Amino acid sequence: MDKETSYDDRHALPPPLMAAVEKFDAWSKKQLLVEQNAATPTVPLYHYTGEEALVGILRHEKLWCFSHLHQSDPKEFEYSLAGALDVIRQVGKSEDFWVRHFCGCLEDMLVTNGLASPFDFYLFSLSRHRDDAGQWRLYGKNGQGFAIGVAPLLLQPDTDVLSSQANENLHIGRVIYGDRETNARHRQVIRKAAAITSQVARRNRQWFDLVRPVPYLAAMAREVLASQLIWNCLTAKESKFANEREVRGIVMGVRDRFDLHRKMLGTRAYIEVPLLLRTPGGIAEIFVGPEAPADAEGKVRALLKAEGYTDSIPVIRSSAVI
Repeated sequence: MDKETSYDDRHALPPPLMAAVEKFDAWSKKQLLVEQNAATPTVPLYHYTGEEALVGILRHEKLWCFSHLHQSDPKEFEYSLAGALDVIRQVGKSEDFWVRHFCGCLEDMLVTNGLASPFDFYLFSLSRHRDDAGQWRLYGKNGQGFAIGVAPLLLQPDTDVLSSQANENLHIGRVIYGDRETNARHRQVIRKAAAITSQVARRNRQWFDLVRPVPYLAAMAREVLASQLIWNCLTAKESKFANEREVRGIVMGVRDRFDLHRKMLGTRAYIEVPLLLRTPGGIAEIFVGPEAPADAEGKVRALLKAEGYTDSIPVIRSSAVI
């Protein structure tokens, strides 16, 4: 969940004011580490898909991650974004000049641009459901598809260093559901950022004779968007979706870093993210959908053999009732 910074006003700020950005960044990294640890799987996660995608995934060891702008539900992120705006407006009802104007700046950025920014975000979905009728209906070709059980060892946060290849910077985020948890997470971030913005500004009033407040507020607002708020919006859904038990793979980075990797499927932008499935133990099992043809298990075993996978990977017919 690290970010690359070549996009904002921070380099124009004097060091005493930059301290606010750096202080929030340090807090943010600790907070995101807590979330990353909570999301790190200890059991396999399942990617439900169709036959053509299964063949491509096993053959190339890559998953397609679609842009957040081109998800199946084009309004998917409006829920969490609306919650973030409500929280920003609540926190912004303050008599503190800096808190009020920081929240106003952050609100303006979100209202004007939504989640659009100098960053791109690409996502794919996994589920904690091992063999679930709802997942088969929605994502497994109505029971005629397959589910790859991705072992935990392939989904560990094993490095803090960003790859030079933007499509390799994969992070795993557990989706949270419902207003209470979603807004509580937004509130924690907004209050912390507002408090730091105010504290550093009040300690360094003399600098604002030389520097306008706007670049300072904008730098802090962009820091919050880049390091926390966008991530929170990408990993929250309405409570009615809670049974999906979704875990998201998310790749974030500065937009132009994806130019070499971005591809199009019709009007939908996507990138291919490497996932080393041939790693011993990388695939825990593969489920065959309950409505798949009778010879589907044999075809999957033949595919695994042809692509150099171990013959010890279990291939199991689903027992779900569609």
